Amino acid sequence: MTSRISKIFLLLAVLPLLFGCGIKKRAEAVWEKMPSWNKQSRYPTGITYPPTSKEKTIFKADQALPNCKVFAHLLIWTPAGANGLSIAQAAEKEAAFHGADMLLIGRSRFAKDDKGLRFIYYGPEQPYSCRDNWEGWKFGYEDWINQGNWVSMGYAEWSNADARFNFPVVIQAAFLRCQE
Repeated sequence: MTSRISKIFLLLAVLPLLFGCGIKKRAEAVWEKMPSWNKQSRYPTGITYPPTSKEKTIFKADQALPNCKVFAHLLIWTPAGANGLSIAQAAEKEAAFHGADMLLIGRSRFAKDDKGLRFIYYGPEQPYSCRDNWEGWKFGYEDWINQGNWVSMGYAEWSNADARFNFPVVIQAAFLRCQE
């Protein structure tokens, strides 16, 4: 009787471990099937382009030229103490380095952690038309939702050396390629 009870307890202890391994594998399989806007990378994940010498910054997707294609979704982390000019210069330099003709800026929030200057990419796997198929600011949601309150980062603050941010900021952005 004791041996049988021991076996039952052993089985009850081992079953969750075995079952847990299966769950992890299934979760990883589901993760691999998720669109790339849920995954993060330190570099653009889709098609790459040669650097450009100049890019234009816009704040609405419908301001993009008709032939512009989105090839990178990203969140930009800026350090505390940055100003609008330093943020714009860093973002524009990164965009041009990766071949963007246009830089689309979305919303901004207080960042919970000061990670310094970082660019975290979330896809897409293939470029798509900004004007016709803009996917919105849904990429990186799991990182975005955990940040602080809204921060104003628009025309008045962008490239403005007097617009100082004494706290870290995270900014939504997309790189667009407009050349054929």
